[in-house]
Amino acid sequence: MKFSIITPCKTRDIKKLKTLQVSIEQQHYLDIEWIIAYEADPKVPFSKLTSESIQIKTISIPQSTPGSALYKAVSLSSGEYLVFVDADDLLFPNCLSQLSNLLNSNEFDIVDLSNYPTYEPAKTIFGELQKNKYYLPKWGGEKTEKNDLDKPPFSTLDFEDSKKQALPKFSSYRKNKRLHVFTEQLNLTGKVIRNTLFPRNKLLYGLTNPIFYSDMLMVTIGQKINTYTKLIFPSYIKIRHNDPINDPSLTQTESSQMWFYMISNWLETLPYLSNKIWKTKYIHQCVDYINIYLCSALAKPENMGTQINSILDLLRTWLSITGQEAQETAKLTTRWLLRPIAKKEDKKAIHRSKIIKFLRQINRLRQSDHRSLKSVSKLCYQYIFTKLPIKQNVILYESFLGRNISDSPKYIYQFLKENYPGKFKHVWVINPEFTNFPANNSNTVFVKRFGFRYMYYLAVSKYQVINMRQPKWFQKRENTTLLSTWHGTPLKHLVFDMDNVASANPLYKEVFYHQSRQWDFLISPNQYSSNIFEHAFMYPKKQMLPSGYPRNDILNAPNKIEKTKKIKSKLGIPQDKKVILYAPTWRDDDYFEVGKYKFTLKLDIGKLRNKLSNDFVLVLRTHYFIANHLDTSEFGDFIFNESSYDDIAELYLISDVLITDYSSVFFDYAILKRPILFYVYDYEQYADVLRGFYLNMSKDLPGPLLKTSDDVLDALEHLDSVQNKYADRYHLFSSRFNAWEDGHATERVVNKVFRNL
Repeated sequence: MKFSIITPCKTRDIKKLKTLQVSIEQQHYLDIEWIIAYEADPKVPFSKLTSESIQIKTISIPQSTPGSALYKAVSLSSGEYLVFVDADDLLFPNCLSQLSNLLNSNEFDIVDLSNYPTYEPAKTIFGELQKNKYYLPKWGGEKTEKNDLDKPPFSTLDFEDSKKQALPKFSSYRKNKRLHVFTEQLNLTGKVIRNTLFPRNKLLYGLTNPIFYSDMLMVTIGQKINTYTKLIFPSYIKIRHNDPINDPSLTQTESSQMWFYMISNWLETLPYLSNKIWKTKYIHQCVDYINIYLCSALAKPENMGTQINSILDLLRTWLSITGQEAQETAKLTTRWLLRPIAKKEDKKAIHRSKIIKFLRQINRLRQSDHRSLKSVSKLCYQYIFTKLPIKQNVILYESFLGRNISDSPKYIYQFLKENYPGKFKHVWVINPEFTNFPANNSNTVFVKRFGFRYMYYLAVSKYQVINMRQPKWFQKRENTTLLSTWHGTPLKHLVFDMDNVASANPLYKEVFYHQSRQWDFLISPNQYSSNIFEHAFMYPKKQMLPSGYPRNDILNAPNKIEKTKKIKSKLGIPQDKKVILYAPTWRDDDYFEVGKYKFTLKLDIGKLRNKLSNDFVLVLRTHYFIANHLDTSEFGDFIFNESSYDDIAELYLISDVLITDYSSVFFDYAILKRPILFYVYDYEQYADVLRGFYLNMSKDLPGPLLKTSDDVLDALEHLDSVQNKYADRYHLFSSRFNAWEDGHATERVVNKVFRNL
């Protein structure tokens, strides 16, 4: 039995073919031909692929569309079965060998290889498979419903067991049961189809559609067959695109283009739906797209471009064919939109974005339970508060999503209060559990995050000073100023420099891009950070403030000794004891859910206490992302768990030595010229598998890399030797990263951002 693997390839995906080639070669099946139809581009030469185990055919197509590339590739095929694999996807090793056994023993016209959807890059997934692990990264796709035997348990894939199967397990869908997987049957990728079933009529291939394949093809095939077969264990890895800005998938194209061709696709497909049940199901699916996606697009008419009238005409034509069935299936928002369009009564209905937004919010409110108060307050923000006049003297501050009053926003706030008393009304965003209010808080208001007062001040404030990111729905108003102070010099890869975003929102890059476009200024602590922010955030240098971090001014304050004594006294730390600050970061691959990370204390605190407790105490400060609270009570008065302490700069000030790992805290701490130890027990895993680093840790860091607790203890017992050994590297490090940190960063920022003082 021969398989013809069909891969249409856009220019930007040519570079991904090498990884796919290795995946195909690992099928360990001899009778394979791989046909690649790629978009000809003189600027991107195609390097011919060669292989000893598989036959590779390539064809170049100038100005190709997915449909035309598909047609050309299929016309060259000679296998009994066609296997459709996108250029950026992968096949599980041995899946074709197993499939050939299944097809030899059963008469199947079409087999769905069952997608394993993931936002991990192909190279990461492939690396996991190479290691023969028993799991794959946790972006496994849909949640498995109880008693749903057709869906595999994605979070616990037993890959090793699957490889041993002679015949893969499958589910067969017949008659009405096929409607349960109707949407999946319309997708071409990840399907194995008998070659003789494939229509040879060129019109079926969506030759004019430059965005995606036409549904006509799978509708035509689907209505011919009686049984739809789907493997239970996933054998096809579907790589979803996590960077719609630089590497968009076909369906992440500009909204206006996508909807023009989407509705065109619906119109082209309808005549091929001879089965009444299929036609009804297809119409309902189209309405679902309108309910969920088109209304969202129309709520932002600026994203719809110049094709909006063409989209309107196409939608009207589609409605005239589908009749009342489509309108009756629609939800409240969609009905309001579709009826006047269908009757040609209101050609401007599509422009009523505000009403669409309002109706969609009402729908959400109706479906909402515990989040209803937030939904109502957000409605007030969008439709009432943003219409009020901007208050020129109001500054809104937020640090670490309202967890505390800290970081650079805190020091900007203090500077303005001390130097311009009474000039501003200061508004701090806090979480409900916050209790540590500053002693002198005149002209200061504290508002609960996402409450009504928060929404009001967010809308009317002239200035917003934030150290992370503003909410996705934030509407920056004209003549206001948004200052991003950010919160650290980067060691680990950020945003657009990251391949792996497994622990973040899969649309993280797109969301970050649109949020950062609203920043008027971005504080940079050093030239190194400016260079990284430019490509990692895709943020223009001309809008960066080369000032240093305001939060670090305290580390150069002339009264450091007095401040140290006060902070120690406040924390109950003996004045005659030296302080070890242990500040580890979170791990990308160890989390409860998105944004909530686990941490296990690997440092042997008991051993340190036994050897050092006469002279030292240890202050523990975990990253604010870490959700589990560590119990350190067994170590008595040797350890102070200050993970919730507001201001880490004050902990720097009282400490005599820092122990960290991959946290950026050491960049700031180096200003003090005190010893730094790097406890990196998982260095190989963290550096190679997870996000990677901008620095060479073994060459650039101002301290030793220590792998065990014994190594840490030895370094603490010989700190003078450690300092002497790393003195030259420490000097180079400080010159490179702390040249701007002179104690006047806050003043520079205030003079630039608040120009009219």
